[in-house]
Amino acid sequence: MNYAAVLKGRIRALVSDAASLTVLIIISVLCVFISLSGNKTSKEAMPVGVVNEDTGVLGEELSRLLYEEEEYDFYPTEYDRAMKDIGAGKAHGLVVIRKDFSERIEKGEYESLLDVTVMADSYDITAFTEVVINDTIKIWMQSLIEKRFANLTEVTEEEFRTFQEKSIQVWSGESLLDVEAYPAETVADREEDEEEEDSFSGIRWYAALSLFYLMIGGTWMCDYGSGRLIKRVVGKGGNIALLFVFQSLPGLLVTLLGLIPVLIAESAEGNPFLILTAYLFYAVGACGMALTVCALSGKFSNLVLVSPVITMAASLMSGLLFKLPDWAKFWETASFLLPGHYFHRAVSGHSFLIGAAVVGLIWFFVGMLTAWLLAKIRRK
Repeated sequence: MNYAAVLKGRIRALVSDAASLTVLIIISVLCVFISLSGNKTSKEAMPVGVVNEDTGVLGEELSRLLYEEEEYDFYPTEYDRAMKDIGAGKAHGLVVIRKDFSERIEKGEYESLLDVTVMADSYDITAFTEVVINDTIKIWMQSLIEKRFANLTEVTEEEFRTFQEKSIQVWSGESLLDVEAYPAETVADREEDEEEEDSFSGIRWYAALSLFYLMIGGTWMCDYGSGRLIKRVVGKGGNIALLFVFQSLPGLLVTLLGLIPVLIAESAEGNPFLILTAYLFYAVGACGMALTVCALSGKFSNLVLVSPVITMAASLMSGLLFKLPDWAKFWETASFLLPGHYFHRAVSGHSFLIGAAVVGLIWFFVGMLTAWLLAKIRRK
């Protein structure tokens, strides 16, 4: 049997099928938009409230330095208002400049100059304290130079050594701040979930929707379940598995090409080659799932009704569309049997290769076995 001719014929059929290609283009464009929207959101500065209780001028100077920071959105506020913002997830932390900040800075003191409130157990959120420490050190160093070293010729060796020791202590940062962890675990958990959902969101949506394309664009697979195609191939001495591979290959490659603009639009950290490899394994398993669904559907009218349901269920279980809630742990565990689970692991930076290969091959053989059994039953 001439499998090259089968491949060429399937490519011509795929190119001439304007409806299914339009579906894939729409999917790709939609996921590019999702990626661009996710990137725009992720680049927004993290809001942090600043309450200046200082009665001197140095507190105002520190506030000015913080407001000029680009990585975080430091904004002036009142204490009660800031705590409400933190509780509602509108602010990620609070810096309180104490009322004696200027007075103690001018005396060369550095202990407990600021109060900082952060959400509990969040590395990303507590990272803004480094910015606060650095800006406070600028104020502290400037004041020391102006007050203590106006006349350098009069500085004794003991005074200089004391200054060095204090500088080392200040740079450690621990004594500058009194840090309080705000007990808002629900808010912190929600932000962690949102961050995970935003990660490679366009790529994950593309993987989910491309499964729908492989099903709806694979109506030729219905012939496997009817037995007509299998009967013709066997009569010509062909191999059913090889036939399926050569007929599926064009659709698999087209979806792989459709992923590339989404990958470019994502512009997130990650190895593009690794993601393409993960998608290749995912697509192999998805083709097996598509063959199973098409064979069971039997005809196109049934396939149209079944494909969206199967796509949505498989994608939700795999976590491709949204993170599963805590009460759905059973379905999260069951997703180990789905190709999407391992693609999700890949884009999340976890190991996936062995699981993806095994599950992809299992679904390939499940599809072949289902089509063969249905063909055998329907021939009787």
